[in-house]
Amino acid sequence: MKTIIKPLILSIIIVGFISLLINCKKDTDCTVVITVKKQSDTSAVVPAANVKIFKGDVKVTGVSDGSGQFRHTYKLEAIFDVYAALPKQDSANVDSLYGSAVVRLKPGETVYKSVFIQ
Repeated sequence: MKTIIKPLILSIIIVGFISLLINCKKDTDCTVVITVKKQSDTSAVVPAANVKIFKGDVKVTGVSDGSGQFRHTYKLEAIFDVYAALPKQDSANVDSLYGSAVVRLKPGETVYKSVFIQ
C-alpha cells in the first residue's frame, strides 16, 4: 500500500509544479516616467513642459503634469530618445529651455528618468 501512495503523491506534486510553470504569464509591459527638471536647480521640477519620446517611427508626445512628470506604457522593451522643452511665453514656436536624454525600457519594470533642461 505504501509503495503505491508514495509514487502517486510524487506524481501529483510534479504535475502541479509543471502546471504552475506553464500557466505563469510574465508581464512584458514597460512603463517609463520622465521627470523634467531645471539644470540650474536640480530639485526644481518643470510642470507643463513638452515631452517627446521617440525612436524611428515610434513617437509619443505629451506634457508634464504638476509634479513635472510624464508617464507612458509600452508593450515591449526598447531604447528611446527623450526630448523635453519649455516654450517661451511670448512665442509658441521657439523653445526657451530644452534638454534630452536616452532611456532603456525593461520588461515588467517602471523606469524613471530625469531630463534636465537649460
